[in-house]
Amino acid sequence: MPRVDPHTDAFHQNPYPTYAILRHEAPVYEIPDQPGLFFVTTWPLVREALMDPQRFSSLMPAARRDLPPPEVVDEVAALRAQGYEYLPALGTNDPPDHTRYRKMVNRAFTVRGLAWMEPLVDEVADQLAAALPDDEVVDIMESVTIPLPVWAIMRILGVDDQYRDDLRRWSDSSNAALGGKLSAERWLEVERDVLEYQQVICEVLDDRRQNPRQDLLTQLVQHEENETPLTNQELVWLVRELVVAGNETTIRALADMIVRIDELRADDPSIWDRIRDDEAFRNGLVEEGIRFSSPVMGLWRRVTEDTDLGGTPLPKDSTIFMAFGSANRDENVFEDPDSFDPLRENVKEHLAFGHGIHVCVGAGLARIEAASALRALADNVTALEVVDPDALRFGPSFGLRGMLGVPVRVHRRAS
Repeated sequence: MPRVDPHTDAFHQNPYPTYAILRHEAPVYEIPDQPGLFFVTTWPLVREALMDPQRFSSLMPAARRDLPPPEVVDEVAALRAQGYEYLPALGTNDPPDHTRYRKMVNRAFTVRGLAWMEPLVDEVADQLAAALPDDEVVDIMESVTIPLPVWAIMRILGVDDQYRDDLRRWSDSSNAALGGKLSAERWLEVERDVLEYQQVICEVLDDRRQNPRQDLLTQLVQHEENETPLTNQELVWLVRELVVAGNETTIRALADMIVRIDELRADDPSIWDRIRDDEAFRNGLVEEGIRFSSPVMGLWRRVTEDTDLGGTPLPKDSTIFMAFGSANRDENVFEDPDSFDPLRENVKEHLAFGHGIHVCVGAGLARIEAASALRALADNVTALEVVDPDALRFGPSFGLRGMLGVPVRVHRRAS
């Protein structure tokens, strides 16, 4: 077995060869430099862990995020003292508390709930696609894949447009320590951003209690007779999860889809016509894109008792990292898993949105956003030509994986 270090740049840029080795040689693998952290890499074992919240708890596994360097511990503590102490919400909680949160959020993300969100997403997608300049090179992430979900979730939540840039910054800071190591300076930036986010959202939540609107924050501050209303402390952490879920997956997966579409264009020059005209193909492309990129590369769980998984002993209080990015390329589930195939028949078996009680509540919205973006782009372009595929780089995290930028040359449709 090679020695696996998930914090290296080589792993961040391309973890898949390493994951293939682990699936065959050590499906449950303890990271040498982080004793007690086990990577779970096959589809059946990842699914088994997802379906067993009693053995594998979501309550803040120790290896989930790095700790502040000693030189800024006091400053970090002082910043945190000005805001709300962390409370587990959806992704880092277990029943019965998780059930309470999930029940309230599910009311907003029903089929009917998504129906009122879809026109908001379409409006943003059409606006961004129409603004792309012809025969110029743009970073498609800055032009489309980042602003689309950020602007959409702001309109859905009911947050004023003046916070557009801030929302993306707050989301970045919320994720910064997941599967990555931060400098002392970055730690302080992250804590300042989180505090600022809390202050702004609390103001909006207080306003919605007094002045209800047709938006998601208004729905979240409301409650039924037999329910205990969510406090601001609970809501700032719940809304943070919704903001992250509402943009991170789409930003990263959609950027990767655009790269893959340009690869397919070599054999099918009219592929953007097909994306425009064939809704089923478009939806298949979205689903395969989510499987292929798995932007949330995995989630952490705390082991609640001495147990084993796949024959590997796991001590109580150790941590597993359920590697969705590896499970979604398990050759025993997906034929030719390293190829991008929008017509893949069993594509919906992927685990990119999790499974069981913790399946991503925003999965439907993420699909709507990606499909809307591809439709709007296809209405406006005949090609988004990736300028230098070999120069594309991924960010420094094994937990969240996404490209840092995707320069493309825009070929607009003739008006």
